[in-house]
Amino acid sequence: MANSVDDLKALANSKLGFARANRFLVTLPTNFGGGGGFLGGVLGLLNLGGGGASGRELNLLCTNATLPAKQILTNDRRIGMEFQKVAYGYAIDDVSMTFYLMNDYGVKEYFDAWRNTVIPEEGGSAFTSKYKEEYARDVTIHQLRQPLKGFSKQVGPIRFNAGLGGGSVYSCDLIDAFPIATSAIELNNELDGLVQLTVTFAYTNWKRSKNVQGFINMDISTPLGGIDIL
Repeated sequence: MANSVDDLKALANSKLGFARANRFLVTLPTNFGGGGGFLGGVLGLLNLGGGGASGRELNLLCTNATLPAKQILTNDRRIGMEFQKVAYGYAIDDVSMTFYLMNDYGVKEYFDAWRNTVIPEEGGSAFTSKYKEEYARDVTIHQLRQPLKGFSKQVGPIRFNAGLGGGSVYSCDLIDAFPIATSAIELNNELDGLVQLTVTFAYTNWKRSKNVQGFINMDISTPLGGIDIL
């Protein structure tokens, strides 16, 4: 048993540790909803519209995501006295993500705008479904490594963040994805309750993504948002 524990420790060290379920990143399209960020928040507070959510905000507020599964569909084929399974296709399941909502409801507005692109609810084409190429977009989900070394420095209103040894372990693209359901939002009298929104996505297929996160990552955060350097 001692040798097995030592072997497991050695393997964990050589593979940069165990994968952690809370190390993930999602990349969603940014051409739905309002501008988000600081300006969107100000406009929301003034009841002047805007709202929406940026790609960075959607990633930060995503609290749950799922790497998709794929099942090979088979038929039984008889050859002589034997039965063999023969593949004839594949099946995929819908993917769900859960997001925290801020006081500008930007995430809710973002997915409302995306849903309105699928089936508009106003205007001359109200309640008429659009062509799929008009509303389907690729969505990427990354499983991330635990960084070997992290660095964070606050300089005035600007924060510099850097990580060495992080990046993607595995990334996949949901091809031609679009939201097919958003959860109801339950309001209650709990003092510390946080509002969450669960969104279910349908997609045509998924594949291993080439759009991975680098081994060295750096970003700069400001009150107006943030930018990724690497």
